[in-house]
Amino acid sequence: MKLTVRHVLIFLIVISFLAAYFFPGVKENEAVKSSITFIGILFGIILGFFITDLYARYQGIRNNAALDSSALTTFYTFAKILGENKKNKKWLEKQKTLINNYIKKFMPLPWDRYSETEPEFSAITDSLKEIRYDTDKENETFSNILGVFSGHSDAREKLIMYGKDKLSWGEWLVILLLGVLLLGSLFYTKDTTMTSIIFTGALSSAILILLFVVKDLNNLNFGESAIAIEPYERVLDAIGKPRFFKKKGKFLKNLLTIKTRGRPNK
Repeated sequence: MKLTVRHVLIFLIVISFLAAYFFPGVKENEAVKSSITFIGILFGIILGFFITDLYARYQGIRNNAALDSSALTTFYTFAKILGENKKNKKWLEKQKTLINNYIKKFMPLPWDRYSETEPEFSAITDSLKEIRYDTDKENETFSNILGVFSGHSDAREKLIMYGKDKLSWGEWLVILLLGVLLLGSLFYTKDTTMTSIIFTGALSSAILILLFVVKDLNNLNFGESAIAIEPYERVLDAIGKPRFFKKKGKFLKNLLTIKTRGRPNK
């Protein structure tokens, strides 16, 4: 069975409350009690900073993925105008293959390896040299294509930059250390009363869920379908190529996992 975000969150909550119910606590300790507040505040500030930074990164990728996919669609729209010239008929058909190859290479890749699409991107760039234009309309359309392609190149470079901007091992170490200290302090000082069980279970659930959110944002699983699948599937529709999930039965189902681990095995 496929494990969804909802299943993971429910699992974390259940585990937290079960641990709070069955673990009786150790003993009252004023030093540990006083440290909970300090650790909690520090954990919240640092985690909040990282979540804000990662969400800003997600928004940057979302915006530039929209620009990237839109530029490809607009590029092909202008290409069809140039394709009305008999000299550009073969060139127009070639663009369908080149754009399809670019998207086919990109979609299975994790964001931090987006730069590996350079050969496919260069192939589209080099193909612009093959365009023939005889009229003022074609000349103007070619100028528009260059402008659109420049926007595509800018969005692509930003996607590469954002894809590599992930939490370092040192930042993860700080987050996990504070999280473990906070959880340990909560369970150390709890007692067997129902109030203490509910309080400990709720707080530990919140801590684990926040860590899961940071992991999701760091790996760009958050809203993956909306920013990495649907826009580029619409580009395939525009150029008349089949969507990947129609060609590969399990591709769409496993795509979110694949993009966080690397390219699929063939």
